[in-house]
Amino acid sequence: MAFSVALQIYSVRDYAEKNFKETLQKVKEMVYDGVEFAGLYGYEPSEVKSMVEEIGLIPISAHVPLDEMLADPDKVISDYAKIGCKYIAVPYLNEDQRPGTDAFKQTIQDIEMLASVAKKHGIQMLYHNHDFEFKKINGEYGLDVLYQSIPSELLQTEIDTCWVNVAGE
Repeated sequence: MAFSVALQIYSVRDYAEKNFKETLQKVKEMVYDGVEFAGLYGYEPSEVKSMVEEIGLIPISAHVPLDEMLADPDKVISDYAKIGCKYIAVPYLNEDQRPGTDAFKQTIQDIEMLASVAKKHGIQMLYHNHDFEFKKINGEYGLDVLYQSIPSELLQTEIDTCWVNVAGE
């Protein structure tokens, strides 16, 4: 059985910042099938779509900061849909948005709203964890509270097992 392997562009972000297209070409030369974006490095979605098509990479997903999506949900999410991404992941929460803060309830509502917009564009919203989601709220991990609060058809996981280990789990 064959399967595809994609590279998270965040891991080569220093190169992507210098020359995005060349970095995508090198990713393909390393025999990766696809990419997970971490920004578009000043390019328009149509330009990025052309690049990945020309190079032969599959635009699997994108890590898009929560605040960036909240600033213009429909435009930001539709931009990644235009590129061909099937997934968008919330990659990180600022300290004031995390489990255990007064704003965490609002953060959950924001993610659910964004996930609904993503669904409208044919994209599955994911949540990418770190260690701070393992803070307990009334005896439950913040990560569990998040997934129990948002229907699974709207939000799925992009579990980072390294951060789970850092959290001691």
